[in-house]
Amino acid sequence: MKILYVNNTMNIGGIESFLMNILRNIEKEKYEIIFLTYNEETFDYEEEIKKLGSRIIRISNPNDISILEHIKQLTNVMKEEKPDVVHCHTHFNSAYVMLAAYRAHIKKRICHSHSTYALLETSKVKKVKWIISRMMMRLFATDQIACSKEAGVALYGNTSFKKITNGIDMKNYQYDKKIRAKYRKEWKIDDKTVVIGHVGRLDYPKNHQFLIKIYKEYAKENPNSLLVLVGDGPLKKEIKKIVKKNKLQEKVMLLGNRNDVSKLLNAFDLFLFPSIYEGLPMSLVEVQANGIPALISDSISSEIKLTPCIEFLSIKQSEKTWAKKLASTSVKRIDTKKIMKDSEYSIESTIHELLKIYKK
Repeated sequence: MKILYVNNTMNIGGIESFLMNILRNIEKEKYEIIFLTYNEETFDYEEEIKKLGSRIIRISNPNDISILEHIKQLTNVMKEEKPDVVHCHTHFNSAYVMLAAYRAHIKKRICHSHSTYALLETSKVKKVKWIISRMMMRLFATDQIACSKEAGVALYGNTSFKKITNGIDMKNYQYDKKIRAKYRKEWKIDDKTVVIGHVGRLDYPKNHQFLIKIYKEYAKENPNSLLVLVGDGPLKKEIKKIVKKNKLQEKVMLLGNRNDVSKLLNAFDLFLFPSIYEGLPMSLVEVQANGIPALISDSISSEIKLTPCIEFLSIKQSEKTWAKKLASTSVKRIDTKKIMKDSEYSIESTIHELLKIYKK
Protein backbone atom coordinates (compact mmCIF):
# COMPACT_ATOMS: atom_id res chain seq x y z
CA MET A 1 0.00 0.00 0.00
CA LYS A 2 1.34 3.43 -0.98
CA ILE A 3 0.51 6.27 1.46
CA LEU A 4 1.07 9.94 0.63
CA TYR A 5 1.38 12.23 3.67
CA VAL A 6 0.89 15.94 2.92
CA ASN A 7 2.43 18.47 5.33
CA ASN A 8 4.09 21.89 5.05
CA THR A 9 7.55 20.72 6.10
CA MET A 10 9.39 17.80 7.69
CA ASN A 11 11.32 19.84 10.24
CA ILE A 12 11.23 19.07 13.95
CA GLY A 13 7.74 19.78 15.27
CA GLY A 14 4.67 18.11 16.73
CA ILE A 15 2.99 16.93 13.50
CA GLU A 16 6.33 16.00 11.97
CA SER A 17 7.30 13.94 15.04
CA PHE A 18 3.96 12.15 14.80
CA LEU A 19 4.57 11.29 11.13
CA MET A 20 8.13 10.16 11.86
CA ASN A 21 6.89 7.86 14.64
CA ILE A 22 4.62 6.21 12.10
CA LEU A 23 7.40 5.89 9.52
CA ARG A 24 9.78 4.37 12.08
CA ASN A 25 7.32 1.77 13.32
CA ILE A 26 5.16 0.77 10.33
CA GLU A 27 5.93 -2.47 8.46
CA LYS A 28 8.13 -1.30 5.58
CA GLU A 29 7.59 -4.44 3.49
CA LYS A 30 3.82 -3.82 3.48
CA TYR A 31 3.54 -0.02 3.37
CA GLU A 32 5.36 2.64 1.35
CA ILE A 33 5.19 6.17 2.78
CA ILE A 34 5.93 9.31 0.75
CA PHE A 35 5.92 12.91 2.03
CA LEU A 36 4.58 15.81 -0.04
CA THR A 37 5.77 19.20 1.26
CA TYR A 38 5.59 22.88 0.31
CA ASN A 39 9.15 24.05 1.02
CA GLU A 40 12.47 23.84 -0.84
CA GLU A 41 14.68 23.81 2.27
CA THR A 42 16.55 20.77 3.53
CA PHE A 43 14.47 19.40 6.39
CA ASP A 44 15.63 18.27 9.84
CA TYR A 45 14.25 14.77 9.24
CA GLU A 46 15.35 14.51 5.59
CA GLU A 47 18.34 12.22 6.12
CA GLU A 48 16.44 9.86 8.42
CA ILE A 49 13.50 9.73 5.99
CA LYS A 50 15.87 8.54 3.23
CA LYS A 51 17.55 6.00 5.52
CA LEU A 52 14.13 4.55 6.35
CA GLY A 53 13.44 4.00 2.65
CA SER A 54 11.00 6.89 2.19
CA ARG A 55 11.25 10.06 0.10
CA ILE A 56 10.11 13.69 -0.05
CA ILE A 57 8.31 15.36 -2.95
CA ARG A 58 8.29 19.17 -3.07
CA ILE A 59 5.86 21.53 -4.76
CA SER A 60 5.50 25.34 -4.65
CA ASN A 61 4.40 26.99 -1.42
CA PRO A 62 0.65 27.74 -1.80
CA ASN A 63 1.28 31.27 -0.47
CA ASP A 64 3.45 32.00 -3.52
CA ILE A 65 1.05 30.82 -6.25
CA SER A 66 -2.65 30.94 -7.09
CA ILE A 67 -5.11 28.44 -5.60
CA LEU A 68 -5.76 27.00 -9.07
CA GLU A 69 -2.03 26.47 -9.67
CA HIS A 70 -1.69 24.88 -6.22
CA ILE A 71 -4.51 22.42 -6.92
CA LYS A 72 -2.98 21.67 -10.34
CA GLN A 73 0.44 20.86 -8.82
CA LEU A 74 -1.15 18.66 -6.15
CA THR A 75 -3.21 16.81 -8.77
CA ASN A 76 -0.23 16.23 -11.05
CA VAL A 77 1.84 14.69 -8.22
CA MET A 78 -1.03 12.38 -7.21
CA LYS A 79 -1.68 11.27 -10.79
CA GLU A 80 2.00 10.49 -11.22
CA GLU A 81 2.49 8.70 -7.88
CA LYS A 82 -0.92 6.95 -7.80
CA PRO A 83 -1.03 6.49 -3.98
CA ASP A 84 -3.71 4.30 -2.40
CA VAL A 85 -4.13 6.85 0.41
CA VAL A 86 -3.72 10.63 0.61
CA HIS A 87 -3.54 11.70 4.25
CA CYS A 88 -3.35 15.48 4.76
CA HIS A 89 -2.11 17.31 7.88
CA THR A 90 -2.25 20.98 6.74
CA HIS A 91 -5.41 22.21 8.52
CA PHE A 92 -7.67 24.34 6.25
CA ASN A 93 -5.40 23.84 3.23
CA SER A 94 -6.65 20.23 3.44
CA ALA A 95 -9.70 21.31 1.39
CA TYR A 96 -7.54 21.88 -1.70
CA VAL A 97 -5.62 18.66 -1.11
CA MET A 98 -8.87 16.69 -0.90
CA LEU A 99 -10.14 18.28 -4.13
CA ALA A 100 -6.87 17.41 -5.89
CA ALA A 101 -7.02 13.82 -4.60
CA TYR A 102 -10.59 13.52 -5.85
CA ARG A 103 -9.55 14.81 -9.28
CA ALA A 104 -6.66 12.31 -9.31
CA HIS A 105 -9.12 9.46 -8.55
CA ILE A 106 -7.54 8.55 -5.20
CA LYS A 107 -9.98 6.26 -3.37
CA LYS A 108 -8.95 7.04 0.22
CA ARG A 109 -8.76 10.78 1.00
CA ILE A 110 -8.16 11.78 4.64
CA CYS A 111 -8.04 15.13 6.50
CA HIS A 112 -6.33 15.23 9.90
CA SER A 113 -6.75 18.06 12.43
CA HIS A 114 -3.92 18.71 14.91
CA SER A 115 -4.91 22.14 16.29
CA THR A 116 -7.69 24.19 17.86
CA TYR A 117 -6.42 27.37 16.15
CA ALA A 118 -9.63 27.97 14.18
CA LEU A 119 -11.67 28.35 17.38
CA LEU A 120 -9.75 31.53 18.25
CA GLU A 121 -10.05 33.26 14.88
CA THR A 122 -12.22 36.41 14.87
CA SER A 123 -11.70 37.64 11.30
CA LYS A 124 -15.00 37.54 9.37
CA VAL A 125 -13.17 37.05 6.07
CA LYS A 126 -11.30 34.00 7.39
CA LYS A 127 -14.45 32.60 8.95
CA VAL A 128 -16.19 32.70 5.55
CA LYS A 129 -13.13 31.09 3.94
CA TRP A 130 -13.18 28.33 6.54
CA ILE A 131 -16.90 27.67 6.03
CA ILE A 132 -16.15 27.09 2.35
CA SER A 133 -13.14 24.91 3.26
CA ARG A 134 -15.28 22.78 5.58
CA MET A 135 -17.84 22.28 2.81
CA MET A 136 -15.09 21.16 0.44
CA MET A 137 -13.68 18.72 3.00
CA ARG A 138 -17.12 17.20 3.60
CA LEU A 139 -17.60 16.85 -0.15
CA PHE A 140 -14.22 15.44 -1.18
CA ALA A 141 -12.72 13.70 1.90
CA THR A 142 -13.63 10.08 2.59
CA ASP A 143 -12.52 10.35 6.25
CA GLN A 144 -11.99 13.09 8.84
CA ILE A 145 -9.58 12.49 11.74
CA ALA A 146 -8.55 14.61 14.74
CA CYS A 147 -6.04 14.22 17.56
CA SER A 148 -8.64 15.43 20.10
CA LYS A 149 -12.33 16.32 20.27
CA GLU A 150 -11.56 20.05 20.37
CA ALA A 151 -9.23 19.83 17.35
CA GLY A 152 -11.94 17.97 15.43
CA VAL A 153 -14.62 20.57 16.17
CA ALA A 154 -12.18 23.37 15.26
CA LEU A 155 -11.53 22.04 11.76
CA TYR A 156 -14.72 20.18 10.87
CA GLY A 157 -17.42 22.02 12.80
CA ASN A 158 -20.48 19.95 13.69
CA THR A 159 -19.72 17.04 11.35
CA SER A 160 -18.55 13.56 12.24
CA PHE A 161 -14.87 12.71 12.63
CA LYS A 162 -12.79 9.98 14.25
CA LYS A 163 -10.39 10.72 17.09
CA ILE A 164 -7.01 9.02 16.80
CA THR A 165 -4.35 9.86 19.38
CA ASN A 166 -0.79 10.91 18.56
CA GLY A 167 1.10 7.85 19.71
CA ILE A 168 4.74 7.65 20.79
CA ASP A 169 7.26 4.85 21.24
CA MET A 170 6.91 4.52 25.03
CA LYS A 171 10.18 2.69 25.68
CA ASN A 172 12.19 5.67 24.38
CA TYR A 173 10.73 8.01 27.03
CA GLN A 174 11.14 6.02 30.24
CA TYR A 175 13.08 7.81 32.97
CA ASP A 176 16.82 7.04 33.17
CA LYS A 177 18.95 8.34 36.07
CA LYS A 178 22.23 7.83 34.19
CA ILE A 179 21.10 9.94 31.25
CA ARG A 180 19.88 12.60 33.68
CA ALA A 181 23.31 12.74 35.36
CA LYS A 182 25.07 12.97 31.97
CA TYR A 183 23.13 16.02 30.77
CA ARG A 184 23.29 17.86 34.07
CA LYS A 185 27.03 17.31 34.19
CA GLU A 186 27.30 18.84 30.69
CA TRP A 187 25.25 21.83 31.90
CA LYS A 188 27.48 22.12 34.99
CA ILE A 189 24.62 21.99 37.48
CA ASP A 190 24.14 19.79 40.53
CA ASP A 191 21.16 17.59 41.30
CA LYS A 192 19.69 20.20 43.67
CA THR A 193 19.18 22.71 40.84
CA VAL A 194 15.55 22.68 39.73
CA VAL A 195 15.42 22.46 35.94
CA ILE A 196 12.17 23.68 34.40
CA GLY A 197 11.76 22.44 30.84
CA HIS A 198 9.69 23.42 27.83
CA VAL A 199 9.62 21.74 24.41
CA GLY A 200 7.89 23.56 21.57
CA ARG A 201 8.23 25.69 18.48
CA LEU A 202 9.23 29.28 19.24
CA ASP A 203 5.99 30.72 17.92
CA TYR A 204 2.91 32.60 19.14
CA PRO A 205 0.72 29.62 20.26
CA LYS A 206 3.35 28.43 22.76
CA ASN A 207 3.21 31.73 24.69
CA HIS A 208 6.93 32.00 25.44
CA GLN A 209 6.72 35.65 26.50
CA PHE A 210 4.36 34.71 29.33
CA LEU A 211 6.42 31.62 30.10
CA ILE A 212 9.54 33.74 30.69
CA LYS A 213 7.55 36.12 32.91
CA ILE A 214 6.43 33.13 34.98
CA TYR A 215 9.98 31.89 35.32
CA LYS A 216 11.26 35.35 36.31
CA GLU A 217 8.78 35.38 39.21
CA TYR A 218 9.65 31.78 40.12
CA ALA A 219 13.40 32.49 40.14
CA LYS A 220 12.99 35.34 42.63
CA GLU A 221 12.06 32.82 45.32
CA ASN A 222 13.93 29.87 43.81
CA PRO A 223 17.31 31.17 42.58
CA ASN A 224 18.84 27.68 42.35
CA SER A 225 16.91 26.94 39.16
CA LEU A 226 17.26 26.89 35.39
CA LEU A 227 14.80 27.29 32.50
CA VAL A 228 15.55 25.16 29.43
CA LEU A 229 13.72 25.92 26.16
CA VAL A 230 13.92 23.30 23.41
CA GLY A 231 12.79 24.30 19.93
CA ASP A 232 13.23 26.85 17.18
CA GLY A 233 10.95 29.17 15.25
CA PRO A 234 10.14 32.68 14.00
CA LEU A 235 10.16 34.26 17.48
CA LYS A 236 13.69 33.15 18.37
CA LYS A 237 15.22 36.66 18.16
CA GLU A 238 12.35 38.20 20.10
CA ILE A 239 12.61 35.59 22.85
CA LYS A 240 16.37 36.17 23.14
CA LYS A 241 15.68 39.90 23.53
CA ILE A 242 13.12 39.24 26.27
CA VAL A 243 15.59 37.01 28.13
CA LYS A 244 18.27 39.72 27.90
CA LYS A 245 15.87 42.50 28.88
CA ASN A 246 14.95 40.59 32.04
CA LYS A 247 18.64 39.84 32.76
CA LEU A 248 18.05 36.09 32.67
CA GLN A 249 20.89 35.13 30.33
CA GLU A 250 22.52 33.00 33.03
CA LYS A 251 19.23 31.37 33.99
CA VAL A 252 17.67 30.52 30.61
CA MET A 253 19.09 28.06 28.07
CA LEU A 254 17.81 28.07 24.48
CA LEU A 255 18.84 24.75 22.97
CA GLY A 256 17.19 25.12 19.55
CA ASN A 257 15.87 22.08 17.70
CA ARG A 258 17.14 18.80 19.10
CA ASN A 259 16.88 15.19 17.99
CA ASP A 260 17.54 13.91 21.52
CA VAL A 261 14.39 15.19 23.27
CA SER A 262 13.54 11.74 24.62
CA LYS A 263 16.86 11.81 26.50
CA LEU A 264 16.78 15.51 27.40
CA LEU A 265 13.54 15.06 29.34
CA ASN A 266 15.45 13.04 31.94
CA ALA A 267 17.30 16.19 33.00
CA PHE A 268 14.09 18.13 33.76
CA ASP A 269 12.42 18.36 37.18
CA LEU A 270 9.31 20.29 36.14
CA PHE A 271 7.61 21.06 32.83
CA LEU A 272 5.95 24.40 32.04
CA PHE A 273 3.50 24.69 29.13
CA PRO A 274 1.25 27.81 29.14
CA SER A 275 0.06 27.53 25.52
CA ILE A 276 -2.61 29.84 24.10
CA TYR A 277 -4.04 27.01 22.00
CA GLU A 278 -3.09 23.46 21.03
CA GLY A 279 -4.47 20.34 19.44
CA LEU A 280 -3.21 17.57 21.66
CA PRO A 281 0.55 18.15 22.05
CA MET A 282 2.80 15.11 21.76
CA SER A 283 5.35 16.74 24.06
CA LEU A 284 2.89 16.36 26.95
CA VAL A 285 2.43 12.68 26.17
CA GLU A 286 6.22 12.30 26.19
CA VAL A 287 6.53 14.23 29.46
CA GLN A 288 4.02 11.93 31.14
CA ALA A 289 5.82 8.84 29.83
CA ASN A 290 8.95 10.22 31.55
CA GLY A 291 7.02 10.99 34.76
CA ILE A 292 7.76 14.75 34.94
CA PRO A 293 5.28 16.91 36.93
CA ALA A 294 3.84 19.46 34.47
CA LEU A 295 1.91 22.70 34.89
CA ILE A 296 -0.01 23.46 31.71
CA SER A 297 -2.61 25.84 30.29
CA ASP A 298 -6.28 24.94 30.64
CA SER A 299 -6.70 25.90 26.97
CA ILE A 300 -5.29 22.44 26.25
CA SER A 301 -7.82 19.62 26.05
CA SER A 302 -8.44 17.78 29.33
CA GLU A 303 -7.98 14.60 27.26
CA ILE A 304 -4.22 15.11 27.63
CA LYS A 305 -4.33 14.30 31.37
CA LEU A 306 -3.39 10.61 31.30
CA THR A 307 -1.49 10.55 34.61
CA PRO A 308 -1.19 12.51 37.90
CA CYS A 309 1.73 14.41 36.26
CA ILE A 310 -0.57 17.03 34.73
CA GLU A 311 -1.99 20.08 36.51
CA PHE A 312 -4.00 22.77 34.72
CA LEU A 313 -4.04 26.54 35.26
CA SER A 314 -5.73 29.32 33.30
CA ILE A 315 -3.53 31.67 31.26
CA LYS A 316 -5.88 34.41 32.45
CA GLN A 317 -4.13 34.08 35.82
CA SER A 318 -1.09 36.29 36.47
CA GLU A 319 2.52 35.19 36.12
CA LYS A 320 2.81 35.45 39.92
CA THR A 321 -0.03 32.96 40.37
CA TRP A 322 1.62 30.60 37.89
CA ALA A 323 5.01 30.98 39.61
CA LYS A 324 3.47 30.28 43.02
CA LYS A 325 1.70 27.19 41.70
CA LEU A 326 4.91 25.99 40.03
CA ALA A 327 6.86 26.48 43.27
CA SER A 328 4.33 24.37 45.19
CA THR A 329 4.56 21.51 42.67
CA SER A 330 6.60 18.54 43.83
CA VAL A 331 9.69 17.78 41.75
CA LYS A 332 9.45 14.09 42.60
CA ARG A 333 9.10 11.95 39.51
CA ILE A 334 5.94 9.90 39.12
CA ASP A 335 6.00 6.26 38.04
CA THR A 336 3.71 6.24 35.03
CA LYS A 337 5.05 3.21 33.20
CA LYS A 338 1.99 0.97 33.58
CA ILE A 339 -0.56 3.77 32.94
CA MET A 340 1.19 4.85 29.74
CA LYS A 341 1.75 1.30 28.49
CA ASP A 342 -1.96 0.57 28.83
CA SER A 343 -3.04 3.89 27.29
CA GLU A 344 -4.14 4.54 23.71
CA TYR A 345 -1.07 6.75 23.21
CA SER A 346 1.34 3.99 22.19
CA ILE A 347 2.50 4.25 18.57
CA GLU A 348 1.39 0.65 18.02
CA SER A 349 -2.18 1.58 18.93
CA THR A 350 -2.10 4.66 16.68
CA ILE A 351 -0.81 2.74 13.66
CA HIS A 352 -3.40 -0.01 14.23
CA GLU A 353 -6.24 2.55 14.18
CA LEU A 354 -4.87 4.33 11.10
CA LEU A 355 -4.48 1.10 9.15
CA LYS A 356 -8.09 0.18 9.85
CA ILE A 357 -9.10 3.43 8.08
CA TYR A 358 -6.58 3.00 5.25
CA LYS A 359 -7.80 -0.53 4.51
CA LYS A 360 -11.53 0.12 4.82
